[in-house]
Amino acid sequence: MSESELMFDVIVIGGGIAGMVAANRAGQLGKRVAVLEKSTEEKYICNSRITYGTFHINFTSPLTGEDELVRKIDTCTEGHARKDLGRAVAKESRRLMQWLTDEGIDLSDLGQYHTHVLSPVARTGSGLKWENYAGDIALQRLEAALKKRGGQLLRGTRATALKLAKDDIEVEAQQAGAAKTFKAKAVVIADGGFTANAELVREHVSRTPEKLLQRHGGAANGDGLRMAQAVGAARSTEMGSFYGHLHSRDAMTAGNRMWPRPQADDVAAASIVIDASGRRVADEGFGGIYLSNAIARLPDPLGTTIIFDQAVWDGPGRNHVQPPNPLVPDEGGTLHKANMLAELAGLIGLAPERLEAVVADYNKAIEAGTLDKLDPPRRPSGAKAWPIKTAPFYAMPICTAITNTMGGIVVDGQARVLDTKGSPIPGLFAAGSTVGGLDGGPHSGYVGGLIKAVIGLIAAETISKSAP
Repeated sequence: MSESELMFDVIVIGGGIAGMVAANRAGQLGKRVAVLEKSTEEKYICNSRITYGTFHINFTSPLTGEDELVRKIDTCTEGHARKDLGRAVAKESRRLMQWLTDEGIDLSDLGQYHTHVLSPVARTGSGLKWENYAGDIALQRLEAALKKRGGQLLRGTRATALKLAKDDIEVEAQQAGAAKTFKAKAVVIADGGFTANAELVREHVSRTPEKLLQRHGGAANGDGLRMAQAVGAARSTEMGSFYGHLHSRDAMTAGNRMWPRPQADDVAAASIVIDASGRRVADEGFGGIYLSNAIARLPDPLGTTIIFDQAVWDGPGRNHVQPPNPLVPDEGGTLHKANMLAELAGLIGLAPERLEAVVADYNKAIEAGTLDKLDPPRRPSGAKAWPIKTAPFYAMPICTAITNTMGGIVVDGQARVLDTKGSPIPGLFAAGSTVGGLDGGPHSGYVGGLIKAVIGLIAAETISKSAP
């Protein structure tokens, strides 16, 4: 490539949906754009490629009123979300849905909060199905649109460093084994966060990342965060939370057969989750994402088990469109079953009196309305606590699965990367799951993953408005 071929108005690092939205919107606004994608495959695997495809804001439709969405963000993160960023996401997400539709991206309404789902959908059976569904089709169409606008998607090009110059930003990269230096007036980092970087996960999320189910595309290795920090960018105060779910422990060794579905969140939230000693590990009422985070922080994340009864198995166990009942046993997942709690205790290696006591305390707290007095307390306002009384009784050994990190690069409501003093770094932007400061809080409140593509839309428009 000649020197002129390495110069662009906008360079986007990462070819997931946030990056491709940013690139296409910048192209629409007359910018010469290149996307640097480190993978060489035609259908490079990333979370956006294999997503099931629901755009939501804390499990609420993006078409909900702006103020209500702001309230949702603030409530789920318990006030920890950055205010200007939360407001921007709430305000512009409706417009993102229309923009995607205008770009030829099909969105289906499946009811409840699934009002905008990438299509065609793949929501039957178990295991990973992605090719020619949802995110795969969306990325194909966004790439085709980028090419029509004169933009480039440069596969096999891994950005390694940034250098802030007077009039532009240099992006050092490796391409086919050779060093390249790209230049642009603006750079958008959209590489997905650091989920696939075991050492960063060990530092921030879990002391034993090898004991977490890797429920992601394997592409988000933290390059963007590292490069941004090297030029003075701030990272979010909270780095330890992540988006993930609970799965049968057998998913750890079942290849792609048992993830991303079925998950066991609804069963866990309705019941109790205990460790190897028989102690409840956290407030189950906060749901599967919080429980996933709590379990990941345990000394042994592979030592937890859900205890429940037939009523839960027939109720919450069947709630999901791809439910654990019957998909977990159908796929060979371990599910212990006994007519007596004492017998069930023996199947999982607990003293009978230990399991009987923890279940009795839990059942009494439900009857007395004293769930908040348990140790650990369970909030009465959370997911409904179902008693464990109806034989047969069940024990499902589980693991926690990590999909997206919540911590990352700090941006403001205009998608501008901020330095450690809170000032924008000229020409540097970030979007998607590499951004921190939107999700999180004491109970790992989840605002959304795909919805962070709206930050890419905002970034492109900020670049256009600020261009000389």
